[in-house]
Amino acid sequence: MKNLNHKNLFIFLVTLSLINVVVYIICRNKTYFDFLNWNLFLAWIPLVLSSLVYLIYKRSKVKSIFLVLLGMLWLLFFPNSPYVITDLIHLTVKKDLYATNGIIGFAYWIDFVVIHLFTWTSLLLGAFSTYQIQYVLMSLFNKTISWCFVMITSIAGGYGILLGREYRLNSWEAITDWSKVTGIIEGSLTSSSVFFCLLFGLFIGTVYVTIYVLINCMSASKEGKKDLKKVR
Repeated sequence: MKNLNHKNLFIFLVTLSLINVVVYIICRNKTYFDFLNWNLFLAWIPLVLSSLVYLIYKRSKVKSIFLVLLGMLWLLFFPNSPYVITDLIHLTVKKDLYATNGIIGFAYWIDFVVIHLFTWTSLLLGAFSTYQIQYVLMSLFNKTISWCFVMITSIAGGYGILLGREYRLNSWEAITDWSKVTGIIEGSLTSSSVFFCLLFGLFIGTVYVTIYVLINCMSASKEGKKDLKKVR
């Protein structure tokens, strides 16, 4: 598992997020959704927490308790990153605002692209934060444990999306209003919700594995690099 260049990654993701905000400002119209910027901010929290986990693992002598606490906090906020994919529902809910005489106008496609930009950036934030956590786990334990963690995290992320989208529960309410959380959890455990979690877990896992493969399995071989040098 390759180590990331965290400085370059941070610069890239900040730049991408700023591009999202600029595009939002330019393209905003009466049908638009002000919550996208807030959701993008929430999607950053898992990456900030995973970066702290990575830095503590690499540099601090006192690791265990801080890593565990930050890891639990990371898992609590992780669903905020893939959650943004559900914002696409607003294109359907508000579809009548885009239509004139039954014809969908350009405003729909503008919003379609902007929401997908925010969604893509948020998915990247979630994937790279998962990568950082997996890197630490693989270093501390082994590959099997780290991949089991990825699988569990993906399904938990699907459940977090369910709680956020269907039950309007916020991550921080697990800290500020635990009685509310337990009540919602008890009422949310149905066969439909399990299928929802597994399906979104599959989606989250697929996105992550794609990023993982691109980082670790798609680089040129040594022979390929030698051939490239000869061409140059």
